[in-house]
Amino acid sequence: MLSAQVIVVALTLLGEARGEGFEGMAGVASVIQTRSIERHQTPQAVCLAPLQFSFWNVKHSDAEKAKLLASPQGQNALHLARLVCANKMPDVVNRANHYHALSVSPKWAKDKALVALIKNHKFYRL
Repeated sequence: MLSAQVIVVALTLLGEARGEGFEGMAGVASVIQTRSIERHQTPQAVCLAPLQFSFWNVKHSDAEKAKLLASPQGQNALHLARLVCANKMPDVVNRANHYHALSVSPKWAKDKALVALIKNHKFYRL
């Protein structure tokens, strides 16, 4: 049986980086774990914080969520989510606590030092 927390983290990984494969999802998983530690919050609370992860900015049906979890990347996302929820996710992004897709240029990233680049995501330590 999967906990609600593992499901939320896995869905976040799938929604944010499933097209980036295992490596890209691992980068996002590392950010979630780092934020969880820094903010003294559960990984689920980190994922569901308003306007932090675009996947949660819109409502998804239970069927859509189930389809994502059953997708080809679903098992990888669940594996990474279990690591995050156990606080055992290896840091693969040099303690980054923020990231964005290459396709956008958010104000918060202006003049910030890049600490990692994984496929189509830039990672920062703020």
